[in-house]
Amino acid sequence: NVLRNRAEKTSEQTRQRVLQAVHELGYLPVRMAAQNRHVTTHAIGVVFIQEMEGAVGYPTFFGMCHRARQLDHDLTIFLRSEPDWVKPGTEASFLDRRCDGFIFVGDNRREVSEVLIHHQIPVVECFSVSPPLGAARILSDNASGMHQAVRHLVEKGHRRIVHLAGPSSNSEAIERREGFRCMMRECGLADYADCIVQADTWGDYWGFAEEDEGLMTRPFTEAVLKLVSEQGVTAAVCANDLFGLALWRMAEEYGLRVPEDLSITGVDNIMEGVLRGLTSVAQPFEQIGCAAVNAVIALLEGTDATQASQVLPVALIERRSVAAPRTTQSEVV
Repeated sequence: NVLRNRAEKTSEQTRQRVLQAVHELGYLPVRMAAQNRHVTTHAIGVVFIQEMEGAVGYPTFFGMCHRARQLDHDLTIFLRSEPDWVKPGTEASFLDRRCDGFIFVGDNRREVSEVLIHHQIPVVECFSVSPPLGAARILSDNASGMHQAVRHLVEKGHRRIVHLAGPSSNSEAIERREGFRCMMRECGLADYADCIVQADTWGDYWGFAEEDEGLMTRPFTEAVLKLVSEQGVTAAVCANDLFGLALWRMAEEYGLRVPEDLSITGVDNIMEGVLRGLTSVAQPFEQIGCAAVNAVIALLEGTDATQASQVLPVALIERRSVAAPRTTQSEVV
């Protein structure tokens, strides 16, 4: 009665005692579909850790829909909030057997995936570099994206390059940061391999609210421009397009021209960047969505999580935000 929120059938004192027992035991109900663990629902649960709206969420979900339809499966988006008795970070609603497996879009909390895996429910994580053992991962090749961006800038003549990195709490941001460092060293630019400005937030990563996003990224973009003025940095590799667009706006506020004074690259190839002319690493979002559905089906059929995982290729799209630096390296004071 307490867990089903039937307040009229229990006293408050009893309710508190039950909740205390739930928390002490870490209790989670696992309901079987139609009282039978082996009954399949032909439904896949989809959980967006960030908002679904935006340049990343929509195309990824579209890819899921396309593939699920081909395989005659439904997609169930989980939107309901958890009841107050659930242990924080566990999401008991995922265990009610309405779905055969789950796709998480974004860095999921390990506790949630681990509980599902423990109950033999397939878990696929999109855009997560290091999911827990037993979960499949589907993402793009972050390191390759940084390699392509750095190589492109070096071929244009840039030597002093800064990386505007995403938050250290995000696994993809970490992988892109390390990809930048690796390629800078490979290109003989070890002195600038650690020229990194670390952001503590993605900003409005899943959408594009120019005003709010600009305020969020102002401290980081200002730090990049300080390196331009003080150390002669001529190019910036940004961890996503929103950072790149914010840096572009800030550079113009400071009287700098893009790409004449500062070349900029981004990641994601969002429409706002396309319209502005931002050079960007395009991610195959729709293919990631398709591959995530395939991975759930593969896990249900007994495929190992490692074999069901995929890292998809990316491609640099060249636009007007990159040009050769105005000055040669020897001319920079």
